[in-house]
Amino acid sequence: MHAAIWLPRFQLQAVHRTQPLGKAWLAVLDETSTHAKDKARVLHASEAAERQGVCAGMTASQAQARCAALVFLHRDARLEGEAQRELLHCASLWTPDYESTLPGCCVLNLSHHLRIAGHESATGLKMHEHLQARVLDARIGFATNADLAILAAQAAQPVLVLRDEKEATHFLHHLPVSTLRPSMEKLHVLTLWGVRTLGDLIKLPRAEITSRLGREGMLLWDIAAGGRERLLRLVRQPLGFRDELELEHPIECLEPLMFILRRMLQSLCERLADVWLVAASLLLTLRFEDQGEHQRALHVAEPTRDVELLFRVLHTHLESQSAAAPIKFVALEIVPARPAGNQCQLFERALRDPNRFAETLTQLQALLGTARVGRATLLPSRRTDAFAVVGFNAPSTPAALIAHTPFSLPLRRLRPSPSVQVTLTHGRPDSFRQGRQQHLITQAEGPWLLSGDWWDANSRWDKEVWTVQTDDGVLYQLARQNQHWVLEGTLG
Repeated sequence: MHAAIWLPRFQLQAVHRTQPLGKAWLAVLDETSTHAKDKARVLHASEAAERQGVCAGMTASQAQARCAALVFLHRDARLEGEAQRELLHCASLWTPDYESTLPGCCVLNLSHHLRIAGHESATGLKMHEHLQARVLDARIGFATNADLAILAAQAAQPVLVLRDEKEATHFLHHLPVSTLRPSMEKLHVLTLWGVRTLGDLIKLPRAEITSRLGREGMLLWDIAAGGRERLLRLVRQPLGFRDELELEHPIECLEPLMFILRRMLQSLCERLADVWLVAASLLLTLRFEDQGEHQRALHVAEPTRDVELLFRVLHTHLESQSAAAPIKFVALEIVPARPAGNQCQLFERALRDPNRFAETLTQLQALLGTARVGRATLLPSRRTDAFAVVGFNAPSTPAALIAHTPFSLPLRRLRPSPSVQVTLTHGRPDSFRQGRQQHLITQAEGPWLLSGDWWDANSRWDKEVWTVQTDDGVLYQLARQNQHWVLEGTLG
């Protein structure tokens, strides 16, 4: 399903919406700087003026002869651009897939929006009300393809829905040929042939129309026959989500800074909504009067464009910061991402509020320090218990190497590993003492030599591991590092 939003008398609406004159007889002139006023042509006239005999194509003097009270307006490219942006913004509220077809007309592809199916009339009325609140009178048409939707919009009052081929055929049959907006030359030829409606046009052979009227005639016949299946020239906004502000008066307190950041967030989130994206992270930059700079990338636990959630991320970070000089420059940038819907497995539970969890972690880091809050991750080393504390949002690393264990039996590790006194015979353990208890070794396997970080004199390490069995049948793992023996645990 496609929808078309059409603003009738677009150039007149664009000028009149900002210049309400309180008069019913209005016309906008399509004039150039080389034409005198009496040579300028009427581009659009209001309904009241048309009832007085004024129509498009007349010169200004001809129009005023038919309606002495006629007020002429002049085209304004800036106002037309603003009206077109309002039209496209309305389209972006319903789908990211829309094109700017003509000045005052855009087409939306609603094929993937199943919630609209069956509710086209209600959706069209909401679009009409949205634009009416912005002083724009719109007509909305729904049909199976873009060309047919545009024709439906031109005949809508204010919404027209063509749901199937039968309705479309009946609708097209009685439309005048001028609805297709052919060139003046082609329209004159069709008039000479006696073709007044689209029904008259499709009675003529398509090949004959093409041979006589060329490509334009072929396109006119295709649209009159029910429209073409064509791809939309989608509007894609540039993916730049950054706001910055050079302050006239430096800021010394947190409250005015947060007021500025909230306004920036609101503007950036509106841009994200226009292209159906969410914020994955925030990049905050502050510059101070002493030429210092504070820049921090703030990760968002669950990408969102909720202004309040993003505002709390900024507020939590800035509460723990202090500056030696007032702030003179503020910049905020959002790194966008596409929203993703994740479904948990049967026995998994997701966090109820990931952003609230991330905010709590940030507050703990401000109190305890960054290195004291996080999760343990194994380091790619064979050193026993080699791990580091990283943030909960840090990306996962590949599985670390496992320290060598001589047997496949599980090791019940003792933490911390107690010191023992080992007696050696010909370089092999013969017995060891733990506290007051003496253990005689009946069998010893090893040594297994481990080492690492040899390139760094401060962190290099080496280790000698033995697996021994005592006279009571228990298996132990002994280790010597820096000539110091420890009991790492029991096996089995």
